[in-house]
Amino acid sequence: MNTVIKTYRHTALMYLIILTTMNTACRESMHQVSRPQLGTIINLTIIADDTTAARASSAAFDEIERIEKLMSPVSREGDVWRINASAQFSPVTVSADTFLVFDAAQGVSRESGGAFDVSFASLAQLWNYKSEHFIPPREGAVRSMMPLVDYRNIILDASKRTIFFRRRGMKIGLGGIAKGYAVRRAMEILKEKGVRNAIVEEGGDLLVMGSKYGKPWVTGLRHPREPELLMAIAMPDGESVATSGDYERFAEYKGKRYHHIIDPRTGYPAETLASVSVLCNDPMLADVWATALFVMGRDAALKVLEKKKDISVILVDKDMSVAASRRLKENITLFVKGDICWI
Repeated sequence: MNTVIKTYRHTALMYLIILTTMNTACRESMHQVSRPQLGTIINLTIIADDTTAARASSAAFDEIERIEKLMSPVSREGDVWRINASAQFSPVTVSADTFLVFDAAQGVSRESGGAFDVSFASLAQLWNYKSEHFIPPREGAVRSMMPLVDYRNIILDASKRTIFFRRRGMKIGLGGIAKGYAVRRAMEILKEKGVRNAIVEEGGDLLVMGSKYGKPWVTGLRHPREPELLMAIAMPDGESVATSGDYERFAEYKGKRYHHIIDPRTGYPAETLASVSVLCNDPMLADVWATALFVMGRDAALKVLEKKKDISVILVDKDMSVAASRRLKENITLFVKGDICWI
């Protein structure tokens, strides 16, 4: 057996420039707090006085914990666990948060032609990237599970706030959208607690508020194949960015890379791009569209982007060529040789 396992625990986005100096005019300083949640590390960067920063960060982490309990597939007190256990038999009533996320996910599924589909989780048991002896599933095993993967068999009733599966055996997972929603809610909590300048970052999903002592926050986009940054991105107030890449979780078997981003239409890892970053003012939509566009591939993604003017993208092909939305031209600094194709 020729198996090589590689796991990168680095987030797709890394902060550049850490400031620790005191702003004497308003006695605010930069505070950085991290906590393991949602299967990753949550990083909060807050510019505020000590009391405000402590109170706000604690409340933001509490909110993320609440969302994790609702949307984790292993939390028996949460909505997703109850949905997977019972929605195949009868409609399951869920929280307003969970219904909102499901509704957004279904909308992107329709717009992307199924490139994003929360019922991909029906296949999850077949792809065990954490195994030291990873072997890709047999074609017959994937084929037998594919009838369970279809967002059109998930029925939402907004009047009753329920979710129902048309097919027995279906499972759902919100891993491609829940993190973005948690980022959004965490930032809303920080704002409610009096913070005006901050970053919330969760395993590659990032949202900024305000500025860094009057200058834009700056984040770095990791190179998909090298242990270095590909570019820096200046982030204006209210901007979010999410990245999906084939380098975050993957295994190699007989010289072929199998990554964790499954194409719901085939049951196999999407063989399209190396990474996709989506920038917009809603981290939940950035999160879900990063996955959808990655699965769709460059040509199909560009057709979608002709219609969607509310998001911007950075696409990195397998050959490491880079394409980016033209509106980002003044915000990107490329760190490697080569040019950017502006689209």
